[in-house]
Amino acid sequence: MARTREFDLDRATDAAVACFWERGYAATSVRDLCAAMGIQPGSFYAAFGGKEACFRRALDRYLETQQAPRAAGPEAIVAWFRAILSPARRGKGCLLVSSAVERPSLDEESAALVGDRLRRLEDFFARCLDGRDTARDDAALLGGAVVAIHVLVRAEAPPARVRRLAQRALEAVGLSL
Repeated sequence: MARTREFDLDRATDAAVACFWERGYAATSVRDLCAAMGIQPGSFYAAFGGKEACFRRALDRYLETQQAPRAAGPEAIVAWFRAILSPARRGKGCLLVSSAVERPSLDEESAALVGDRLRRLEDFFARCLDGRDTARDDAALLGGAVVAIHVLVRAEAPPARVRRLAQRALEAVGLSL
């Protein structure tokens, strides 16, 4: 007879998000995850199946909990940039972007998930710029800027420098912070 789970899966997933976000995928071990979740390895494997599946669940959870713009259109892009420039994000960057940087360390399914989520971000920008002849190119530029901003934030670059990058990217597509 199977035992019932004695821990909250959502809380455990949140702990995995924090662990992967702080340490990165490659530097996070199953032992680290179990310690962060407060569970034993057997419970970890029973709930998640392994590190790779736990990572995918954690990445999905992270993306679900991020503040997504409610509106569409250019104002949603500006709102997105303002959110990622928030002082609360200083030093943290973005789990998705950090994971993209670590793509060679990811298993095939996790790497595909990261790539898909980055494409969705670019698709969001393209939808917000719909009607422009250059919407796809502008969306690619904004997507690249978001990646650069998150890397700089994670590297604790001076906030004024990061803000200038964001402003220049927005100006390139006719928007302003």
